[in-house]
Amino acid sequence: MKRLAAIFSVLAVVVSVPAATMMETLNSEVASLYEKSKDAVVKVHAQRTPVLNGMPLTPIRRVGTGFFVDESGRLMTSASVTEGAESCSVEIGGQQIPATLVGRDPVSNLAILKIDPEKCGGKTLALKFGDSDDMRVGSLVVALGFAYDMPCAPVVGFIGSTDMGHGTRRFPTAHLRAGCRLSPGQGGGPLLNHRGEVVGIAVAACPDEQCYALPSNAARRVLADIVRCGQVNYGWVGLGVTEQLLLTTNSAMGTMQVIVQQVYSNSPAANVGFRERDLLVRIGTNQVLHATDVLKATFSCRPGDQLNVTIQRDGQEQKLTLTAGERPTNFQPTPQTMPVRLPIIPAAATRP
Repeated sequence: MKRLAAIFSVLAVVVSVPAATMMETLNSEVASLYEKSKDAVVKVHAQRTPVLNGMPLTPIRRVGTGFFVDESGRLMTSASVTEGAESCSVEIGGQQIPATLVGRDPVSNLAILKIDPEKCGGKTLALKFGDSDDMRVGSLVVALGFAYDMPCAPVVGFIGSTDMGHGTRRFPTAHLRAGCRLSPGQGGGPLLNHRGEVVGIAVAACPDEQCYALPSNAARRVLADIVRCGQVNYGWVGLGVTEQLLLTTNSAMGTMQVIVQQVYSNSPAANVGFRERDLLVRIGTNQVLHATDVLKATFSCRPGDQLNVTIQRDGQEQKLTLTAGERPTNFQPTPQTMPVRLPIIPAAATRP
């Protein structure tokens, strides 16, 4: 797909190529990317039987999108598609193949299923993960999914921003906002870059015909935990942070800073001496410029992992080392730090 990468870069500059010619080439390349990727993207069926007054009712079916992550039959989809499901299956070539739920994670809204690859030729065609950190505002992506239980189709859009929440809601880690409409049935579908690599997974709807996608780097962390132990083990440091704009005489625009807004009692952060109003400078060797930098670092850590954090307090830099713990079961975060997501568009629900 090298030609596709070149075409996308052309879109960002003024060129002398006639618009019609450029659009024809772009159309051809998007269609080619779709053809090479579509066999790894599948329709996911989840069924449950509601019960009323002890009597089972007509089974209700949910339909979503998933994609294979390896040749052994593992696939990734949205956790909302599989919520409460009594049975799951994957539709390949008009045939429904039973799928086993390996694990689901409501925090990231991801679930991992597995089918027997012998039922579809011995192995499954898998999509490769790309580096979501390479995504910038204006990066072009192609979303694949089964909108409204219809055949798989591509949707072309651009990355609009990297957000840590929407309105008063907060994501568990920074999400990509893409100009791709997320219709019922598309939840769990991949966002592909110009090389056909997965850079995000569509997990939440956004107003104005956009969607939020969990970055691929975060999704790989979820996948690794679920494959290893059936669930995701999130580390907890006990910090609430916020951004503030620092105006300086040297810059009319000012610079963004990340400060500690809250230190939870009896937390790893409290135990090593973090204080409210501490300025976060670095986590490890990575400079902290935005709250999204903190979300990325804490989302990736597991209980027992050490984080080396450089802070600034009273104008002096200090280094603090904390060991991530397990999130308390009775933990009630403040609204500013609550790790919840924008409501997910329900998967297409039909009755067989």
